[in-house]
Amino acid sequence: MSTIVQQSWKRCQESSLKATEKSNDQIISTNRIKEIIQENHPLIRESFPLFNKLAPFLLSTEHIALLSDRDGNIIHTIGDPIFANQAQKVQLQIGANWTENNKGTNAIGTALIAQQPIQIQGEQHYFLENRFLTCSAAPIFSPTGELLGVIDISTRKEYSHPFALTIACMIAEALQNRLMLAEAERVIALPTSSSLSAMGNSLPLVGLDRDDRIVSLNELAKQQLGAEAMGTTLQPEVGWTARKVQDKRKRIWSTSATSQLKPYPRLAGSCPLFSQAKMLGQKAAYVDFPALIIGESGTGKELFAQMIHETGPRAEEPFIAVNCSAISENLIESELFGYEGGAFTGAQREGRIGKFEAAKKGTIFLDEIGDMSLRAQAALLRVLQEKVVTPVGSNQSRPVHARIIAATHRNLPEEIKAGRFRADLYYRLKGVSIQLPPLRKRSDLIQLAEHLIKQIAQEEPLVLSREAKAKLLSYAWPGNVRELLGVLMQATFLSETYEISEQDIQLEGLVDVGVSTAYDQEILSLRETELEAIKRALYTSGGNVSKAAKMLQIGRNTLYRKMAEYDLSLPMNQGDI
Repeated sequence: MSTIVQQSWKRCQESSLKATEKSNDQIISTNRIKEIIQENHPLIRESFPLFNKLAPFLLSTEHIALLSDRDGNIIHTIGDPIFANQAQKVQLQIGANWTENNKGTNAIGTALIAQQPIQIQGEQHYFLENRFLTCSAAPIFSPTGELLGVIDISTRKEYSHPFALTIACMIAEALQNRLMLAEAERVIALPTSSSLSAMGNSLPLVGLDRDDRIVSLNELAKQQLGAEAMGTTLQPEVGWTARKVQDKRKRIWSTSATSQLKPYPRLAGSCPLFSQAKMLGQKAAYVDFPALIIGESGTGKELFAQMIHETGPRAEEPFIAVNCSAISENLIESELFGYEGGAFTGAQREGRIGKFEAAKKGTIFLDEIGDMSLRAQAALLRVLQEKVVTPVGSNQSRPVHARIIAATHRNLPEEIKAGRFRADLYYRLKGVSIQLPPLRKRSDLIQLAEHLIKQIAQEEPLVLSREAKAKLLSYAWPGNVRELLGVLMQATFLSETYEISEQDIQLEGLVDVGVSTAYDQEILSLRETELEAIKRALYTSGGNVSKAAKMLQIGRNTLYRKMAEYDLSLPMNQGDI
């Protein structure tokens, strides 16, 4: 018995736990489980694709994988359904708490205390009832080193796989890397030695803030730089190139010329308004005009900008995204144009290049351009006119070659009238103007939802129930596609069958269509209101035109005429019965 297991048994005995008695089998209440899931949403979100890739192995070897939070609460499971059913006899399931205080020596609880990978085999479990199990667990840490939870792989002891602990460690490491990618301002991959390369596809990743200070290190990076590198500025001699590695959310600036991935953003939808915007974006990819993307928050402005960049001739060059609303007025010019050493208090001694120069011959995406100060607007106008930037503290101009794509949720003509935005800059930016429709005006909400569900639950053929569809259609979605994605992610997690029910769609606090609230919400026209009412009636009735007409208090022929007018079709495989 290892030292860690011996220490765990000693803790159990000192806590007066009786190995021959039943352990604490209490399951957390449904409401509390929902709260815990919400609290651990980023952890759960990033674990989904990893668990889905692991599913074939689990099914073929009669294992299950579990995710617990830092308090030992199981918040997600996947794997062999036969063994999962057996495991429920000892509450190895969502809602159970597997700390040592409740379950004695076990992989989840002991890994949380030891904060290192551990395998607990059969008789090593403290309670007799758990000794039919062999469980392998690895702790998960945040990019700053905070304990977040545990990945556990469990099975019957006679079916234990020799690589189960190794796989748990790999999943934990991959999950930590995904969390780093999601949270860091910028991530670079250090050059790998041959010995590190032999360990697999892992890269030593370093998370940086906007001042190039190290804010996170994965395990391989710690081996190269040491844990004491946290909080320091990345040394210039590392010398990364501008070759890109990319995941679905962020750019990784890699020092390795061989580590390059290029996923293509998949923009789905058949709504005419959306299709028109997508067509304009695809055309804009082949010209060098500035582009202006207009749309509410959450409609996918940055995704459209990435599509323009990645489908055009600049695809192999950097894509630099800048949120203009997140940078103070005093720093915006140094961020965009760079600065010379000693240009201001707190400036780096060697100076720093700005976002325009970092973009090289690629694309710079200026998000929320409508929030930029007038002083910064004047400086940006000069860049557009003269194709040069002048770093703060310098009198030497430098040429820029990047294409500019800007985006805003504001009505810029109204901002110009109010004196908050320059008209000359607006017309410079508006080389190609693309208007993204809000989700409440899209006619393909259900199609989009089904597409997103397939992306979230790639290994599970989940479908929306009729009532769930009606519930989705009955809301205004002020957060647009971003909000829809979050709701569907939670729904796929909560669903206990292959059909997402109305109860799985958690819409607390959202705004009903047409209901007056304190929110500054756009009032729909009579035509838009009529269209929404017809769509809701058709979905609620399951495509039965007679029932839908009764709900709307109009005749069938009138409804058919309205459907033709709005180019509406019946839900697939449904109609009058």
